[in-house]
Amino acid sequence: MEVYNNPYFWKLVCVCIIVVLVGYAFYKSRRIFAKKLPTKQGLFGYDIFYADQKKEQGDTNGLEYGTLLYSEKYDIQGKPDYIFKKKYGKALVPVEIKSGFIKEESWPHAGDMMQLAAYFLLIEDVYGIRPRQGRLMYQDYMFIIKNTAAIRKEVKKQIVSMRKMLQDGKGEPVCSFAHCRYCVCNGTVCEFCDTRY
Repeated sequence: MEVYNNPYFWKLVCVCIIVVLVGYAFYKSRRIFAKKLPTKQGLFGYDIFYADQKKEQGDTNGLEYGTLLYSEKYDIQGKPDYIFKKKYGKALVPVEIKSGFIKEESWPHAGDMMQLAAYFLLIEDVYGIRPRQGRLMYQDYMFIIKNTAAIRKEVKKQIVSMRKMLQDGKGEPVCSFAHCRYCVCNGTVCEFCDTRY
C-alpha cells in the first residue's frame, strides 16, 4: 500500500502511459492505412476542385480541367481523375477511379495505391496543401487511403528506384502472386513471371 502513496510511483505510471500512447500514435502514423467501403460512399462537405476531363464550352464553374500537375521537387507529373476541396476549409482529397473490380480482396492493387500516393506528393507541391487522405474507387468497392508517413516513404522509394532503372536500364523484378496477378505482361512478354501464378 505504501507504493501507491509514493508520488514517484505515480510519475512513473504517467510516464509509462505517455510512452505507450506516443508509441502507438507513431506506429499508427507509419503504417499504410486502407479502409474498404462500398463504392457509393460520397464525399460530403466537399466540392469538385479539379477534374481530368475537357472543359465544356461555356462552362464557368471555376474548375481546373485536365491540367497536368508537375512537381519540381520530386520531378513527377500526373493527372488525378478528381480532386475534391472542402467547402469550408482548404483540405484536398484526390480521387482515382479504376475500371476494374476488387471483389473480395481486402487491399487495393499495389500499383494503384502508389499512383494515389504520387498524387499526394504532387498536390502538396503544386497547391501547398498536404492531403490527409485519398480515395481509390473500383467498380464494386472503394478504399480510403490515409496519407501516412509509411506510404510517402514507399512512393519516394519507388520514385528513386524508377529513376535508377531509367539511368542504367536495369530493374529488380518483384515476382509474386500479388504483384503479377493483374499485370498485362503476365504470361505474355514478361521473362521474369512464373505463369503458374
